[in-house]
Amino acid sequence: RIILALKKKEKISVFGDYDVDGLSSIALIKKYFNFLNILVFSYIPDRLKEGYGPNKKAIDKIKLKNVSLLIMVDCGTTSMEVVSYAKKIGIDVIIIDHHKVDTNLPNALGVINPNTLKDTSNFNYLCATGLTYIFLVILDKYIKKSNLYRNNDFPDLLNFLDIVALATVCDVVPLIKLNRAFVKQGLKILGKRLNLGLKVLADDSNLNKKPDEEDLGFFYGPRLNAGGRLGKSNLGEKLLLAKDNSEAETLVKQLNTFNYQRKLIEEKVFNEAIKKIDDKLLNNYSLILSDSNWHEGVLGIVASRIKETYNKPVFILTNNKHNILKGSGRSILNIDIGSVVILAKQKKIILSGGGHKMAAGLTLSYDKLKAFKIFFENYVKNNTNKKLLYNYLHIDSVLSVSGINNDLFSMLEQIGPYGSENPLPLFAINDVKIINPKIVGESKNHISCYISDKSGKTV
Repeated sequence: RIILALKKKEKISVFGDYDVDGLSSIALIKKYFNFLNILVFSYIPDRLKEGYGPNKKAIDKIKLKNVSLLIMVDCGTTSMEVVSYAKKIGIDVIIIDHHKVDTNLPNALGVINPNTLKDTSNFNYLCATGLTYIFLVILDKYIKKSNLYRNNDFPDLLNFLDIVALATVCDVVPLIKLNRAFVKQGLKILGKRLNLGLKVLADDSNLNKKPDEEDLGFFYGPRLNAGGRLGKSNLGEKLLLAKDNSEAETLVKQLNTFNYQRKLIEEKVFNEAIKKIDDKLLNNYSLILSDSNWHEGVLGIVASRIKETYNKPVFILTNNKHNILKGSGRSILNIDIGSVVILAKQKKIILSGGGHKMAAGLTLSYDKLKAFKIFFENYVKNNTNKKLLYNYLHIDSVLSVSGINNDLFSMLEQIGPYGSENPLPLFAINDVKIINPKIVGESKNHISCYISDKSGKTV
């Protein structure tokens, strides 16, 4: 279908989610087609005004551009009505998504989703950007065979892996198999500073060290996400595709400002959420917290922080004027929160929602909140061992101070990158003396110190 669109010079559009995975998927497709001098129109919904996923008004706007082929990335699998509407007004739809699916699929020209019931690819651990990358590798072969663009310079797709690595880490998918390769090779590409937007973002904060997976998750990701969280959904996409240095610098300043504002809002919501958790709630297997004043753009981050604090699956919800609750959930390893949302939707407890193993979003009526709390609590209770819900430290090994050396760090580097399902090893050192401790960090919540043990060595 895409080859046909290229032959007929049809207009192609790409619709994606406003988070890093969606932005990165859009950026990959547009970067590829830019090499062939093909203009692809992109549409990213406004988180606060439109919410997650495609909607009919967005499809109408896309149709006004005379688009006849629409590629949906990181969304679309559960958008039955919208996809049918697009088809009705003359737009063919291809979906590249990884979110959990209902038993039915939308009436699209093609659905590329390894989490569908009949899929046998075993790629169900990939994020949408990883899937989009594989899609482009195959598309690249077909386009070259077609000889439509034999005079063009085709991109080296390996140079796209910095964006794939970024999305893979930020979407918290398991760092196993192909994901591990994407991140390991993508960090090498990121180190070459080929992407102008990411280079300017790093330079602005004097991030001059060799990039690692923590930089992807804690430096690049939050800044690219910040625009979408606070109402400027396309800033991250623009930065990933920036070709002009001054444009990139302007975008970085905007994103850094939004990120600073996001931190303030997030901290306020987090503190208010913590205050709502009493001893009775702590005895539950799950947590669902809501407030009408919480900013929708930070609910996912707050849910993640609450989950890390209490080691329980969490939903953080905010209420609007029409008694509709919207929110985000985060989970622990043994609870597939995407499946929880799909099941709640099938039982008509919630209005809409979707997600994957570790993260999900949903919308429900206020009068169904109690029913959802009971449903979620029973699901988690029936699918987990309560011992796993208590916070504990899993120590991988006990070290002596003399064991902390360059050989250890070299071995640790070889078994990285670290992330979901491949966490950083945690070591314990017994009977140490703390020397010259200092409180450090922007938020003054870290300690820097020297330590020594019975061997007399100090690090």
